[in-house]
Amino acid sequence: MSIHEDDSGLGSDLAESEVFNTDYKQFLQNQIDAVLTSEREKQSGLDRREELHIAIDLCKKKIVEMDESDDAKRQQILDLMVELRLELEQVEEIQAKDPAASVTRWQGHEFVLQSLRGRNPYCETCVSTIWRIAQAWRRCIKCGFRTHDKCVKKVNDKCAAWIVGKPGFEFDLRICPEKTLLSQNYECFSCNRAISYESGSDAEPRLCDYTGQYYCKKCHWNDNMIIPARVVRNWDFQPRVVCRSVKKLLITASKKPIIQLEKLNPALPSYIHSVSEICKLRKQILLMKCFFLCCRLSLQSARNLRILQHLNRYQHFVESSDRYTMEDLIALHSGNLLQEIQDIVKIFRKHITEECETCRGNAFVCELCSNKETIYPFDDSASTCRTCCAVFHKTCFSTASRRCPRCARREARKCAILAEMNEDGQDKN
Repeated sequence: MSIHEDDSGLGSDLAESEVFNTDYKQFLQNQIDAVLTSEREKQSGLDRREELHIAIDLCKKKIVEMDESDDAKRQQILDLMVELRLELEQVEEIQAKDPAASVTRWQGHEFVLQSLRGRNPYCETCVSTIWRIAQAWRRCIKCGFRTHDKCVKKVNDKCAAWIVGKPGFEFDLRICPEKTLLSQNYECFSCNRAISYESGSDAEPRLCDYTGQYYCKKCHWNDNMIIPARVVRNWDFQPRVVCRSVKKLLITASKKPIIQLEKLNPALPSYIHSVSEICKLRKQILLMKCFFLCCRLSLQSARNLRILQHLNRYQHFVESSDRYTMEDLIALHSGNLLQEIQDIVKIFRKHITEECETCRGNAFVCELCSNKETIYPFDDSASTCRTCCAVFHKTCFSTASRRCPRCARREARKCAILAEMNEDGQDKN
């Protein structure tokens, strides 16, 4: 064979190989396009970054299924994966510069891409480990829900923060309104997975003490939480098992002042001493608030005494006297809340009755007796007229059958003015 013949054969082989490689690369790209078209029909909100992840996963699957002898095809797949990876990095870099572009909204969640560093978390959707280095994952910035990026559209549970943030949200105060498996069609209440006691441990139904519904093992991890209904109805703080979505709901709503304890269970203060005491202290705080609003030195004195810093944790205490958070009730049961509020009330009382001349000047003197000692509406021995807010000794006010002399004077003055107006009208006529 001549040199020219040899060169001609080598050139022919290279050309044939190039055509083969180009054809396979185009074939692979066509497959990717077909898969993406199918995914777009299933998920209307698919963005470019999600499409790139799907394409890369398909390339990985092709490499795993490929024979070891297909080196040429393997190389083509690897080259395509490199191109896809570079494009993915560019897309993620653009999204990092514009955080709004990297937020994926689903079921009320706002999922944001997380970094590759740190410990490997757990995906709450597919219940498997998230390998940060190899797998993109997202976390809801509102409720903390963690999931693989590829599992976002499989999330069934609505965002707990989104639910709690709705106007008029309240806890379900029915004590474990248990349903039957038949009423759920033998399906998990969250993901509709088949559950049954007769199908083995993998399909074992798990009851949530808050909703009374049954869930599968993926949606119910046997987490223990204190149930609001049992606290309000029975003052029972024993933790009980709840599903994952309820756990997030209870944690998110634990700082929301939505429990009107005295209205929901009026008899509770009669049986629980700590509840009776905190109700009394909260009414005193609202009465003391009136003095602070009129006190020119209160803000400066409060800062010096760190009063405002204490109240920042209990802002709802100065807005109403009957609303509690779950954290309040848990702290009250442990004894911490009552002691802390007692200390704050002592600081308030000292400022009003001893340290501030303006507050002392707003004190009252009982008009129903000869005792000229000043009294305050938040004193245990004081009673307040509901009409004019005048303050009297409790025993004096009860003896006078709760007839207020200030209201009597006002009524007499009003009658006199009306009489004068009538006389003037008659004179003109």
